[in-house]
Amino acid sequence: MRQYFETFTLRHLRRAALLCLCALSLQICAPARALTRTEVYQATAAVTDRSEAAQTAAFQSGMRIVLVRVTGSRGADEDPALAPLVSNARRYVQQYRAAGDGQLWMAFDGAAIERWLTQNGQPLWGRDRPATFIWLAAQSGAASATPSGGQSGVIITAEDTSELKTAIDAVASQRGLPIIWPTVADAQRNHVDYAAVYGGSPAVLADIARKLGGDGVLIGRANGTSATAGVRWTHIFQDHGSEYSGSADGINRAADLYASLFAASGNLQPVEIEVTGVQDLREYAGIESYLESQTFIAHLSVQGLNGDTVRFRLETRGGSESLQRVLALSGRLTPVAAGENGVQRFQLHN
Repeated sequence: MRQYFETFTLRHLRRAALLCLCALSLQICAPARALTRTEVYQATAAVTDRSEAAQTAAFQSGMRIVLVRVTGSRGADEDPALAPLVSNARRYVQQYRAAGDGQLWMAFDGAAIERWLTQNGQPLWGRDRPATFIWLAAQSGAASATPSGGQSGVIITAEDTSELKTAIDAVASQRGLPIIWPTVADAQRNHVDYAAVYGGSPAVLADIARKLGGDGVLIGRANGTSATAGVRWTHIFQDHGSEYSGSADGINRAADLYASLFAASGNLQPVEIEVTGVQDLREYAGIESYLESQTFIAHLSVQGLNGDTVRFRLETRGGSESLQRVLALSGRLTPVAAGENGVQRFQLHN
């Protein structure tokens, strides 16, 4: 009876899951750190005039922006290996329009670009990316020195409109890096002030950042709020800790680290995984949808059911090691001890 039930379930599971996914799509939002294809594959670039040559140059500039985001490589815009994509940028443009102030907005064919990168062995950084929480303390200047002789200053928050925050936001957008700024209420509720960020414990600030939704944390100490202010950064992510200097260097170096961990390259490889803790069809539909949304997974099929465990066969870039790192990032799947024949196993968390 059980064998019949499992055979029947496998036969009809996908059809039922599709119905379930329709209902889920009305209720489930993507995680905050999951970039949309729109965010990754749209760009704005300067256009000098209305000529075809100027338009082509703008498309090529836009493609360079996109390639930095999607490969995770700061030097992708000048990489000779990616020159065919840049020179043929017009071919990949799906939409474009004037954006004012001499700018041209464009949207590229993300699926086609990803296919080209995969076929040519280039790195591909998926849309699930670590969300980086930013604690940034900025000095107000010598004229505002406190009675104790120390500098006074402010915490840069989500509500801030300073040049420094605007510049950091722009670099994060260029790199495709999701960032989180604390609100004024966040800082007050957690008793974080200028002094706590400028001279406090990075471990304590990192703990608060995780509670507020950050996967990693950048702690900055700036000597002002101008776009060119000097900033000393501390970056903490999992077991990685680094120190950087420069207003944009915190974002750039954090993105470099994440890309080194999560960007996958090479040909597609078959990998089987088991997901335990799948209690019903709704949870199955959710996990299947999640796996299919991953950029580095090209194909997925269900191989078997056993109690609350579903075995999937994936065609994936980067192999099993990259797969484990990326799937563990979202927190939905936690790696557990390997199953039969070394098959990777994950525990589902709702």
